[in-house]
Amino acid sequence: MQLRAVAGGQALSDKPQMLDILRLRELMRVAGQLSRELGVDFTEAEPGIPIEGTYRRSVLVGSARMALIANSHEFTLVPWRPVLERQLGKQVAGMMRGAEISWRFGHQRSGPEF
Repeated sequence: MQLRAVAGGQALSDKPQMLDILRLRELMRVAGQLSRELGVDFTEAEPGIPIEGTYRRSVLVGSARMALIANSHEFTLVPWRPVLERQLGKQVAGMMRGAEISWRFGHQRSGPEF
């Protein structure tokens, strides 16, 4: 990564990439704290991989609100949506698609398809 001098200071030549790096660092910092608090490992959400567990709470990561989804072995942080608040303490399942998630709640037999 190259730096260039700008008005007596230094700025990154690729600011969008640097913002992504800083967001990831903040996510990992918060995930580390939560891992110690909860006593389970953090698993990063990946597109195409199902997310299943109990919606525990929302968490601020930088300026982004994230949902903490946990099971007995691990937890993940995913983008929070208002629809999740009605599911506090309940089982949820979802599938990441880019920056969005398709959610399924409870033990429904039908609903949104992943």
